[in-house]
Formats: sequence, structure tokens, C-alpha cells
Amino acid sequence: MEGHLEQIPRDVVFIALEAFWRKFPELRVIHPSSFMESFGSTRPRGSKALLATVLAMTKTQKPDSDRLRTRILFPSERYASYACDVLAACILQPPDVKVIQALLLLTLYEWGTRDFHKAWMHCGIAIRMMQLLHSSRVAPFPLEIPRRSEPNSLTPAIETRTFWACFIMDCMVSSGTYNPRVLPKPEMRKLNVPRPPTSTEFALGAGSSGQPAQHSGGDAAPDPANSSVYLDLDQGFGIMADGFDVYSDIMAFVFNDGRKAPGMCLPENCPWAPTSPVACWRRGLEDWRLKQHPRLHYPDNSVAAHATLGYGESFVYLNLLYYQSIVMLQREYFPFLPTTDMTPQGPIDPPILEAEAPPGWWEQSAKELFEAAAHLAGILRDASECGVAVMTPFAGFCAFSSCYINLYGFRFPRITCGYGPRAEELMNSSIEYLKKFREVWDLGDGWNGSLMYQRATSDIQGYRGRSRVDFSVLHQSIHEFRVVDRSAQHLVEINNAERSSIGAAEGDSSSEKQLQNVGFNARGLVDATGAVDDQGLWPNWWSLMEDVDTLEIFTMT
Repeated sequence: MEGHLEQIPRDVVFIALEAFWRKFPELRVIHPSSFMESFGSTRPRGSKALLATVLAMTKTQKPDSDRLRTRILFPSERYASYACDVLAACILQPPDVKVIQALLLLTLYEWGTRDFHKAWMHCGIAIRMMQLLHSSRVAPFPLEIPRRSEPNSLTPAIETRTFWACFIMDCMVSSGTYNPRVLPKPEMRKLNVPRPPTSTEFALGAGSSGQPAQHSGGDAAPDPANSSVYLDLDQGFGIMADGFDVYSDIMAFVFNDGRKAPGMCLPENCPWAPTSPVACWRRGLEDWRLKQHPRLHYPDNSVAAHATLGYGESFVYLNLLYYQSIVMLQREYFPFLPTTDMTPQGPIDPPILEAEAPPGWWEQSAKELFEAAAHLAGILRDASECGVAVMTPFAGFCAFSSCYINLYGFRFPRITCGYGPRAEELMNSSIEYLKKFREVWDLGDGWNGSLMYQRATSDIQGYRGRSRVDFSVLHQSIHEFRVVDRSAQHLVEINNAERSSIGAAEGDSSSEKQLQNVGFNARGLVDATGAVDDQGLWPNWWSLMEDVDTLEIFTMT
């Protein structure tokens, strides 16, 4: 493999690097000219591992370049396997920024190929190595004398951006797991990590952007009234880092029982209370949005316009972050299985919110939920049509969430309060995206046990009287950091529950109206009283991405 990497033509290396830079906005950490200068037979093995991870990631995207489709290049898994072996020998050596970058790229690759344990471990190793490298640069008396390379004015920018990439990846892989973040925002401030350099500063050096550099690890962002669109797009990486910070906090709330967590239904913690956690996260999300230039906001501005400037993928990511965060916050308080005539209201299973919402609050919540789901589908569709399709694990989850909420609006139109008129169309659009996604990442192939909506919406009575104990494996798989596929166990539980429910179902009145089957392989979790558990079945992060049965969802259209 090492000989193969040394013989790859320089133009192919550059094309692969450029394709990687465009397609993975969250990992724009490799400095193009520095990377190309180190290209050759004398490069350290860590640098070769970085090249291998770039090629592994780029090959997953089915690049349109003839040079990248050439037979010279191996399949992605061979590059990833080589990089994994090399990096295993590097992790106990003095920290090197190229090794850290390779670990981050390998993390995202393993996430997409459902090797979640390795992804989690490699991300953690990258963070610890980056912390050690940063400490060796700034500590007055470092514990270890660093092996300093030749002086380079670009080194601080490369290391700073790599540190923030560690932060972003930590936010992503921690979302939807029981594990807290290794590198929270206060830790970045405590370490005095500077703000990420702009794309121009990163490529050309400090001062090249024409704007004063920010040296604080705080949340400062340019005033939209005093900055051009180009400069804000240029600062997209830093804006993205702040957005993932907000998103990760929201996901932590949702995954750790959300409204069912102790005290979350008290009047002071209801989502409309100004000081409630949900209201605080919502304000934080809006503050982040307001720091951006208005021309970065979809749908008021098009993907096509930003794609012509070369920032299409960054524009897509910033808006996916915003609308996905809204979806995750708002759907937490909606009933999982409303009746067909139900209008917007709060949860209908215990624990019930202990205060009444202000007039119009649930209608506004429905507006935000279904409009956000519509925008998720719209921006992914527009990106594909403009040639800047984003096929990353995070984007795939956004498409899945959009599909789920639009299905919800399609099956229960009255609860949308009129804000989901195109729910079926948008659901189908998300399904089309997911069809393409599963051709890129294995992550799209395993969805089975948690798009549990077909029988839950087509025959609610069939699960009356079943308890959560009857679905213990299924319930656990929805709420855990998944590594093992338990689909077979899911089916055993489901079939047992169905057989046990036949007698009760036959005794029900035939006049009870059943909902139409819409194509999801679904099972409803119910509590001991027969009420459907409207929390456990909503999609969560890691478990869902492994659990969806694409063979059924993709036959819906």
C-alpha cells in the first residue's frame, strides 16, 4: 500500500483533496499547499495515513472526476484498513497534527460504515492528542518537550482549525449516546483555543481576509450589519462549530429522557416558560442564527446562489443544523400517536405537563416543527439538483428526520394545523435522498427496528394492553449507543406480542376505525395501561441510523 500511495499522480491527489474539502465541510482541516508539499516517497507514515483516509472518504462519494474513477485507485475499505493499522502505531508517539487529522477522517468513515465503537475510540484519541499538542505549544513548562518542526506561519492556523474539528466531531459522535462530550465548549475556552481561522486565512495565512483576527475561544461572531456575505461564508467553519455546540446540547436533552426526565414537567420547566431549559436552548439557537448574515438563511436564499460562490455545501450544512435542531426540540412534546382528528397539543401519556400552554403556543409549535421538516427536505433536494449534494452521516440523519416528521404530518394532517400541506411530497423527496444515501454509506442499509410506524399507525388496537417489558430488547436498542444489530430479536418480540394480542384484537368492536398502512415496518411500544409510549418510538441518533429497514421504506413511493 505504501508503494501504491507514493505512485499516485500528484494531480489525482489534488483532485481528491479538493473533492474532500467540498463534500465534508465539518472536516476542512487539511491545508492544501502544505499537504501537496509533503507529497513524495519521503513523507512519514502518518502523512501517508492521512492521504489514505482522504482517498477512503472521497471514494465513498462516487466522485464525478474521471481521474478519481480510474483503476489506479483502490476501494475505500483498503485505504481505511491501511490507515487504521498505521495510526495504531502512531497514537502513543509524540502528537502530530497529520496523525490527528487522519484519526478524525477515519472517525467519520467508520461512523458511516457503522463501525461505531472504533469511531468513538478514534475520536477520543484524536482529542487527547490534540490537547497534548496544544499544551506543548502554549504551556510555559510543558510536561514533554515537543518535537517542533521547521517554523511555519501556517502551523498555528492548521492546528487551531484541527482543534475545532475535534470539537465538531466530538459533538457529532456524542449526539444520541449516553456518553458526555469529551471536549465541551467551556474546555475550549479554558484552554484559550483561538477562534477558527477563516477559509481565506487558513489557505493564505493570517491577515489575508482583511478582517482583524479573533484570538478568543468565546462566542464572538461578526455583526451581520457590518460584514459582507463573502466574509460570513468565509467564516463558515467557525459558525458551524458554534452550531454543533447548540445542537449537541439539544440532542443530549432529548436522549436523556427529554420531557420525561425528573422535574421537566414542572410548570417552571414547561417549554413555554422563559427560564426553562428548552426555552434557553431555543434562544441559544436563535442567537446563533442571528449572528449569521441574513443571506445565509434558507429558504430566503437559494442553494444555487451559494453554490456559484463555491460555498454550497457550507450553506447547506449551516441550515441543516438550524432546522434539525428545531425538529429535535419541537417533536419532543408532540404525541407519538395522536388520533386522526387531534389538533396540535402536548403529550398525552404520563408524565403530563403540569401547566397549561399559553393560547396559540401549540399551533406555533406545529408551525415550527413542520416547516423545519419541510426545509430539511427542500435544502437536500436543492443541493442535489445544484450539484452540491451533501452525503454525510449527519445529512443522512437530517433526511431521515424530515421523512419521519413529514410521514407524521401526512398520516395526521389535522395536527399540522395546516403547516404540512406538502407532507407526502416532501416525505417522498426525503426517501429519494435516502435511496442515494444508502448507495454511499452502509449506515443507510441497516435501518430496521426503529422506523416503527406501519403497524403503530395502521392498527393501534393490536397492541392494547402490551407493556414495555414485552419489548425490552427493542426499547433498549432505541436508547443505546448501538454496535450490535438486534433485528432478529426485535422480530421475536414483535411476533410474540402479536400472537398474544390476537384474542383481544378479535374482541374489539369492528366499528373502531383503523388507519391506513403507509409502508413502515413498525411496532408501537405501549405502557402497562395500554397507552402508546410517545417518547420511546421517536427516532434517536445512533440507534436509528443502524435500525431502519430501507427495503421497506424505499418501496413507499
